[in-house]
Amino acid sequence: MTVTILIPIYGVEQYIADCAESLFAQTYPDIEYVFCDDSTPDRSVRVLEEAIQRHPERKDAVRIIRNERNSGIGTTRARLVSEVRTDCFTFVDSDDLLPREAVATLVRRMEETGTDIVDGAYREYSDGREGQIQLPSHRDRDAYLSRTLCQNMEKHNLWGRLYKTNVLQKLPDMFFAGIDCAEDYCVMARLLPLVTRSWTDEVVYLYRTDNCSSYTKRASEKNVRSCLHANKEVLRFYHLRGHLPLSLEIGMLNGYRICRSNGFPLSLADEIMCYVPQHYRARLLYWLLHNHTLYNIGDVLYRLLRLGVVGFR
Repeated sequence: MTVTILIPIYGVEQYIADCAESLFAQTYPDIEYVFCDDSTPDRSVRVLEEAIQRHPERKDAVRIIRNERNSGIGTTRARLVSEVRTDCFTFVDSDDLLPREAVATLVRRMEETGTDIVDGAYREYSDGREGQIQLPSHRDRDAYLSRTLCQNMEKHNLWGRLYKTNVLQKLPDMFFAGIDCAEDYCVMARLLPLVTRSWTDEVVYLYRTDNCSSYTKRASEKNVRSCLHANKEVLRFYHLRGHLPLSLEIGMLNGYRICRSNGFPLSLADEIMCYVPQHYRARLLYWLLHNHTLYNIGDVLYRLLRLGVVGFR
């Protein structure tokens, strides 16, 4: 199998060299590397080019493309997947690293199982030190999907997985311009019902936690809006499929909790998500969460309902 590694670049001058070194040191031979410079204002691309020069054996397999203006991670990832010409692909964020056997491990597991996606274990990585191993979910597809739709119940990272390229035919609108936060949820919540999935407990990714400028460290109106737009696209997907599971409604209700916890009016969620609750329990929670004096009661019942729907499967 041939593999493309997709790497967005923005503001990672401090980290890109370590990332690139780990990518070029992969033991698997049939890899193409596509980096997308999202008009980064720092020396990230120059540092990357220096790393490429240190690995002449990989030079012909590297492409660097560039957005003419800063467009955000949603647009950048969409452009990256449009460049895939290999059998499989995987995402790596440009401040993270891969263990040397990462790609080989994922490819081997995909060949063993024949599934569309293979998840791997990862370690958190900070100040040069590796943390505990975080295993992928071993749950079956229905349970994993249900917990993903509920939000905050299951990991839904894009990285640390290998994808067959045919998933792009099953979900052609994988990414959306402007959805730059929760884009991983927006993808996985829509992709999981369309594909088969397997996993390996071998570590295939080192996830950096000491980059304070990453998307996961920021809370802003832009990011809250992005999360709500991600919810809207997931909701639209399931409406088109003709089925609105209660687990998804719990995820939609979480949009109001996101607004409340970040100091934004709940009307913002109503305006963007255009969500109308269907299940009677969702209607009750929607009303409680919109009632200023009863919000805390609604939040407690929300947590209990979420546990009741997904249980501990």
